[in-house]
Amino acid sequence: MSENFSNELISNIILGNKHIVNHRNESFGVNDERIEWVFSKANSFNDIKDQRTRIIKKATAVLGGISWQQPFNNGNKTIAIIVTKYFLQKNGFNLRLSTDQEEDELIDLLVRTMYKFEDDPTIFSEIEEYLNRKVENKS
Repeated sequence: MSENFSNELISNIILGNKHIVNHRNESFGVNDERIEWVFSKANSFNDIKDQRTRIIKKATAVLGGISWQQPFNNGNKTIAIIVTKYFLQKNGFNLRLSTDQEEDELIDLLVRTMYKFEDDPTIFSEIEEYLNRKVENKS
């Protein structure tokens, strides 16, 4: 995975969500407009020179965007975390979630994000602050 989210990669993410929700016996569906919004936002940070800042901004767009936009019928938080962790790993970083408490903290943040109004400036800022604290360079 490169830093950019191609149409092929987005299709694979959609298939990943389908697999997850089918495994959980939940309904699958995707809102193409919302999923396009999420990954367009992620790809909009290409001009940021500092790699860590650029990757964190893109990861924030994915994690926060999927959680807030809810482009899938089910499994939004799960696929958002999976894609974000994978994206970070492929670009030289790790999202440190070592304990159940740390995982719960992230889930709580994503649930709060899910219920924010469109004009709320914290939709992405809280997630970016969280990622800045939790993301480490790969050793």
